Amino acid sequence: MRDLLIKLQTVDRRWVYLAIAVACAIPFIAEAIGKPINLSVYPSRETQGVFDTINNIPRDANGNPTKVVLIDSTWDAGSMGENEGQAEAIIDHLFRERIPFIVTCIGNEKAPQFVNGVIERFTQDTIVDGKVVRKAKYPGRVYGKDWVNLGFSVPWGWQSIQQIMKDIHVQYKADYQGTPLEEIPLMQRVRNADDIYMIFAVTYSPSEDWVSFAHGIYGTPVAFGCAGIQSTTTYRFIPSGQMVGMLVSVRGSAEYDALLYPDDRSQRVNKGTQLIVPLAFGHLVIIFAIIMGNIGYFAARRRRS
Repeated sequence: MRDLLIKLQTVDRRWVYLAIAVACAIPFIAEAIGKPINLSVYPSRETQGVFDTINNIPRDANGNPTKVVLIDSTWDAGSMGENEGQAEAIIDHLFRERIPFIVTCIGNEKAPQFVNGVIERFTQDTIVDGKVVRKAKYPGRVYGKDWVNLGFSVPWGWQSIQQIMKDIHVQYKADYQGTPLEEIPLMQRVRNADDIYMIFAVTYSPSEDWVSFAHGIYGTPVAFGCAGIQSTTTYRFIPSGQMVGMLVSVRGSAEYDALLYPDDRSQRVNKGTQLIVPLAFGHLVIIFAIIMGNIGYFAARRRRS
């Protein structure tokens, strides 16, 4: 029996990879046959902080927001699995509450097409072979009034951030389509930090310059959407009040989806919600493998002693 336990620490790693693949596939198969597996999602404080900040945007006597939210979306295919759901969750919230927003893609020329894809899924019907397979959730939202995509810009880094907060019309002369900002209704009332309520920077590893040059100088609330492995370097900004919150990987977007639709699970459809169950199943396999490996280690240690 002890020899069998000792062998647990020498199991071929390919069996572990296979087990992870099977575990992650199970939720997708269950979804395909109409029996989805659901897990309870409990929002963390960092996710709740982002949600509450957006809900508290100042409004005029008619209930219209008096400022805009700026989304710096610089993710692309490399981090789509973690960042796409985060962008979906925030944009869904902004469209639902009719909060106008501006998109920038500082330092990544590939990013505009990815965030545009997210926005189009909310504002346009999805048509395949001439048939509408998914209706737009917010068909009444209008480009130039409800949102603007300013696209890629150089120089990137703190210089761009500093100029955006001083005068965004100096940093950007036109949107990503080439339309001059003076001709875009939303941009006619947005000039500098006084008109920006909050910054949400979403990418694999958001630039800490947003904390220094947006919140540090102007006091503008800042939140990040980042990869899980990068979150440990930015948690320190939350207790200090330099960031209002953060969406961490798939978990963050799934938690935000739960906050948006606490009573209607059928509405939770963003990328984070789709991936949180396969992620949990994969983690269970890894935890099980760690336990088995340690059992083998202690069995071998006991025999040696």
